[in-house]
Amino acid sequence: MYYEIYMDVFFLVNFMMDYLLLAAVCRMLAGDFRRRRVLPGAVLGSLLTCLTTMLPVPGFVKLLLYHVAVNTVMLKTAIPVHGMREFVKAFFMLYGGGFLLGGIFSFFGQYIRTGSLFFLFAVVSYELMQAVWAFWRQMQRQNQYTCELLVEQSGRKVRLKGLIDTGNSLTDPLTGQPVCIVEREAVESLMESTQKRRYIGFRSVGNEHARLLLVQFDSLYLPGKEKKQICDIWIGISDTRISTDGTYRILVNPDIFRRGCK
Repeated sequence: MYYEIYMDVFFLVNFMMDYLLLAAVCRMLAGDFRRRRVLPGAVLGSLLTCLTTMLPVPGFVKLLLYHVAVNTVMLKTAIPVHGMREFVKAFFMLYGGGFLLGGIFSFFGQYIRTGSLFFLFAVVSYELMQAVWAFWRQMQRQNQYTCELLVEQSGRKVRLKGLIDTGNSLTDPLTGQPVCIVEREAVESLMESTQKRRYIGFRSVGNEHARLLLVQFDSLYLPGKEKKQICDIWIGISDTRISTDGTYRILVNPDIFRRGCK
């Protein structure tokens, strides 16, 4: 079976896709991209693809050249990667972006068959891929500031989802330990079995002389990679919600990960 290939069209199609993929990988790695590097990389990648297609070699050799040699030269030209680890990361991003871009493009292509709209669909697919990537990064950043905690008192435990508040530098003036703040409703059942309570003063927006109730619990356990347990911990009690939708029940002082753990 023979296929008739118009090399000029083949070159333009590959150039367009290579350019979009390289631009996407650059943005994923560095947040932006430089056209003076991406443009030559896309041209070289498309040119090498065309030359490889015309080589009188077996199909598996062409596949090897496509996926290893051509992509390596293209990445090295377009992206200033440093070291093997960063190169491997860029290499997998190139293929991941290719699968995602191809999937989005195929979805649109099944509805409209007009060949002249190819480049429009390519750009739309690229923008959608960037939107998916931005959403994923946003979720990733959000997860970096959340954690699961266990508050224990007299054998009873309450699991809470916490928000790591980088602006919370509140410390207990008596012990010097960082103070987390939890909703009263979330730990009210545990407060019934502890009588160790006291108040500390602190400053908040609109209130220079506020007072915060501290209650001592048996322990606060931080699961995950940290796996730390803080015994006899004083936690601030808030009568208002930490988050309006109830997602977070405790504000975690970031210093709690570095101090007072046993």
